[in-house]
Amino acid sequence: MNRVGTYRRRAAILAATVLAAGALPLGTGAAASTAVAREDTASDQAAPLACGTGQVFLDGIRAIDVLEEGEADEVYIVNDAGTKIWPVTAAYIPMGEGARAEVDKCVAVGETLRLWDDDGALNPNDFMGIIYILTEETLDKYFDNGSSRYRLGIVA
Repeated sequence: MNRVGTYRRRAAILAATVLAAGALPLGTGAAASTAVAREDTASDQAAPLACGTGQVFLDGIRAIDVLEEGEADEVYIVNDAGTKIWPVTAAYIPMGEGARAEVDKCVAVGETLRLWDDDGALNPNDFMGIIYILTEETLDKYFDNGSSRYRLGIVA
């Protein structure tokens, strides 16, 4: 489920819980619907506003086809300068086919990103593909090296 869907689901659950418990007097009918709609709108815009002009938000990455048959790829993303930008708290993220991971990172339009598979200290890492962030628009980009394919969600 994408970030917007997750926020909407959480907002709906929260609204239903509050109304059922009677903890907050949100009102009934149109007033209650308006309160939920405002919350949805705010959460829909939270990620793009956090990045600022000239940047896009990298939402999540999904493994469509993995390089290592029957195993997980150990993936990470680097920028133009070769600096690892994701994941921040680990060397890599293990991803099997169909797996999805949150990226939650802002990058500038014009950035070039490369996906790599970490093969440890004794083997060279595998290049998994390259994408170019050319516009400030919401779309999906694909890292594809002919043997593996990963989709990266971008929110403007």
